[in-house]
Amino acid sequence: MKVMRQETFGPVLPILAVESEEEAVAFANDSEFGLSASVWTRDSSRGDRLARQLHAGAVMVNDCISYFGVCEAPHGGIKASGIGRSRSRLGLHEMVRVKYVDVDLVPQLPKLWWFKYGAKAKNMMDGFLEFLFAPTVTRRMLGSLKMIVSIGRKL
Repeated sequence: MKVMRQETFGPVLPILAVESEEEAVAFANDSEFGLSASVWTRDSSRGDRLARQLHAGAVMVNDCISYFGVCEAPHGGIKASGIGRSRSRLGLHEMVRVKYVDVDLVPQLPKLWWFKYGAKAKNMMDGFLEFLFAPTVTRRMLGSLKMIVSIGRKL
């Protein structure tokens, strides 16, 4: 039937008898669409298990419409039913572009990732590593001193 293979976007609930859960899931997933789906059962754990197997943007158990009224629920499909999400935090993240901007707050200091290191750069890095990872407080303090002495010098 056409109604079983096309998106209707209407209050239509086609029903098809199947022999097993596996057949039902396979039939439901054998579609080019995947906006939403619903599972109807008296056993909530069975409903949850089946819902997790369905390929859809949303799956409701023992319900077919409340999801559309829950503004916290991300709305959107998969396959030919759409890309991305609207509503909810996930929908908001779909609509922003993240950009990292780095401003050099101490341009006079050479950066550790620059090339042509010398012995002073090695001492500064050694001091930094000792400051972070030395096993005793005394060695950490000595490491910080070694690092501070190296700052500002040509590395």
